[in-house]
Amino acid sequence: MAKEKLSGIYDAKVSYDDVVGTTRIYYDFDWLAEDSAVYNHQMARFLAQMVVIGYDNQVPDEENISGHELWKPNLYQALKDLGFKDIWMNAVAKRDEVVYFVANRDVPLEDKTYNIIFTGFIGSYMKQWFSNFDPYGVERVCNDGKGYAGEEERGIVHLGFADAREYVYGELTRYIDTYPSDKERKLIIIGHSRGAATANLLAAKLIKNGGFENLPLEPKNIFAYCYATPNGVLLDKVEILDDYKRIFNFVSPEDFVTVCLPEACGFGKYGTIFKLLGDDNKSTRHYTEEKGFMQPYFFEIFGMNTYHPFRRGNKAVQKVIGALAKELQTIDDLYEKPLKECFKQVTPYEYFRDTLCAYVAGGDTEEEKAAVDRAMKLLIESSVDYVGTSPAYRITSAFFVFKEGIGSVTGNRLMKTHFSESHMPATYAAYLLSMSEEQLMANSALAEEEF
Repeated sequence: MAKEKLSGIYDAKVSYDDVVGTTRIYYDFDWLAEDSAVYNHQMARFLAQMVVIGYDNQVPDEENISGHELWKPNLYQALKDLGFKDIWMNAVAKRDEVVYFVANRDVPLEDKTYNIIFTGFIGSYMKQWFSNFDPYGVERVCNDGKGYAGEEERGIVHLGFADAREYVYGELTRYIDTYPSDKERKLIIIGHSRGAATANLLAAKLIKNGGFENLPLEPKNIFAYCYATPNGVLLDKVEILDDYKRIFNFVSPEDFVTVCLPEACGFGKYGTIFKLLGDDNKSTRHYTEEKGFMQPYFFEIFGMNTYHPFRRGNKAVQKVIGALAKELQTIDDLYEKPLKECFKQVTPYEYFRDTLCAYVAGGDTEEEKAAVDRAMKLLIESSVDYVGTSPAYRITSAFFVFKEGIGSVTGNRLMKTHFSESHMPATYAAYLLSMSEEQLMANSALAEEEF
């Protein structure tokens, strides 16, 4: 594909958790001629597919193409074939950071040629799960425990996500210095999960500050599309600018990650929120139709695997969030309010740190393997303990055990991976590819009424 090509069709290879799939991309860089405040559904689809490609498996970079020990060859090839150059990618990042890529290309638009910087932030890698559940940053490891973001925003912004924001701000600043351009620049920011939280906070910072210290940017030239965005800011503690509306967030009411820091604590997101599913619990037919439309896309992207929906829509997620919200009225409660877990008093922060975070973070050392075993044991035991475990912990543990089949506790009979599949980038891409802009807007309006 010629580098100067501005629109077309690209068949991309996808590799996610060692599952190989494909996705057909329709792209048109003329989309960037519009003000970023104008939502573009075709662009949202394209960028959702790029997020999926961003989850490409890491392999040894023997030729030092990426500048790091590991790289993502399918992602690199897709960026190159779409005309991008000067590709940086960090396929492995530390606890307080985030996996990222960044590249650039020139695009002639209606009035002149622009240089487009395209950056994406990928979801949690290993120990970053601990950072996701540490909004006060009490167990940071970077900068001798001080974090990239410092302490100034504690109690205002989720410091685990703010650290990731400041980390990529520094990386992008370095990239801009390394690859200057004599053309006016536009910036595309995408992300999923922890990466979406990073993208959300970074876009807000750039909009408020007028860009980077070494690259002024008008809001109209900052395009931010965030998929499965967690709650990362206490909205009543910050100034909400009208220009933040150009930050577009896509969430699913079935996705625990997007609401696990409940609104009861005051947490929310910057920008406009679109919900993939609407009033699905009142209309079984509508809910079934939406799943039917997205299945072929999911099947293609996720290596001929079928999507496993919740049987009762978002009810399971809402049950967990409701139980947590009763106990977490403030962020201080997360760190200071002890509740029972198998007859032991632990705070919600300790509960998540020692169960879900330890389990999904994994690791190869004996200590890490032991932590995974302890986490699985705690989750299983607390999921059925009606006496020694508080309802908030019991309901949450049961959600992970019986909606995910942790540790094959169900003998694979209930191993439907509802929790992880509802959050996967492939799911978000499949929904957006299967629905029109009108359907998305209708679902978002219905979701606001219902949820």
